[in-house]
Amino acid sequence: LYYGINHSRTTLLWVSPYYSMAVKVLSQILDAIEFTPITKEANKSEKIISLVNGSRIYFRSAEKPETIRGLSIDYAFLDEAQDISDDAFNKAILPTLTAKGKKCLIAGTPKNKNWFYQYFQRNEENYNSYTAPSSISPFVSEEFLEEQKLSLPPAIFEQEFEAKWQEGDGEVFTNIDGVCVLDNWLSTKDRTYGGLDIGTKQDYTVLTILDRNGRTVHIWRERGLEYTAIVDKVVYLCKQYKTELFVEANSMGDVIYEMIRKKYKNVQPFITTNTSKENIIRRLITDIADGVLELPSPNLFQHLYKELQMFQYKYLPSGKISYEAMSGAHDDTVMSLAICNWNRVQNPQSRKLHISSLR
Repeated sequence: LYYGINHSRTTLLWVSPYYSMAVKVLSQILDAIEFTPITKEANKSEKIISLVNGSRIYFRSAEKPETIRGLSIDYAFLDEAQDISDDAFNKAILPTLTAKGKKCLIAGTPKNKNWFYQYFQRNEENYNSYTAPSSISPFVSEEFLEEQKLSLPPAIFEQEFEAKWQEGDGEVFTNIDGVCVLDNWLSTKDRTYGGLDIGTKQDYTVLTILDRNGRTVHIWRERGLEYTAIVDKVVYLCKQYKTELFVEANSMGDVIYEMIRKKYKNVQPFITTNTSKENIIRRLITDIADGVLELPSPNLFQHLYKELQMFQYKYLPSGKISYEAMSGAHDDTVMSLAICNWNRVQNPQSRKLHISSLR
């Protein structure tokens, strides 16, 4: 608005990585100016605001770079730049500025070391870079920041709230080598806790069993089995290890849970929602970082080790965090472990085990 109002007959471009984010900003600006004398027209279907002085503001998303090509822009504003792809910037956005571009403002989080990182590092004429941690914002409370600092890995907190570039790119778990130390499955006669993640056709069904101190008793992983074969195997293992079981009961998991419940009494459903998933993953992040768990080494069970390394997070347009495997990878053993660990910590008989105290 500043540039559009103060510079007549200019063309301005706002780009967000996702369509919903671009629409949100369009709505916020319209709320401020739609019925004021400076607004000539607001074409919501075309995502264009025209001002009485001849300036026009276009709102576009990097999801569809073809809607950006062909424009000739005076001022561009790129939001959440870390999530705008290199191709979208270099092949669609940057060419719009070559003819008459006067200024481009780029904002984002220091996450992906893509074109955004490269431009941020430029120390030359016509380029300025600025860093602002969340702590300087009057809209972010100290209590909120402290809560995030305690529940997130240090690298993620530094990246998202202290605006510091990290060597990694969205990794979730730290101290993986510190907890993946078991070369043999643990033998125990005590009560154990299990987490069953039900896989789809392409994914694996995984049962993880921990003792009350967080040491791995057994992990079973298989795919392509009939429901009855899954139920029989899970019931057999749970009876063998005296396991109190949590079963992911979403969609088809509800059917398997009911089949298990008819054969095994110590079982409860676990419903995976965005909130419950974030809770169990954050607890797993903390317990791995603190060395509370004792997990199989790569030699004993490499699937878990690899999935922990390839498990990532990303911020959604809503501002919430989404946890998932890298594209093309699996996260079934991580989710099974997270459900199992949540089952364990809900039991008041559990106590922390620090691996450093045993070695």
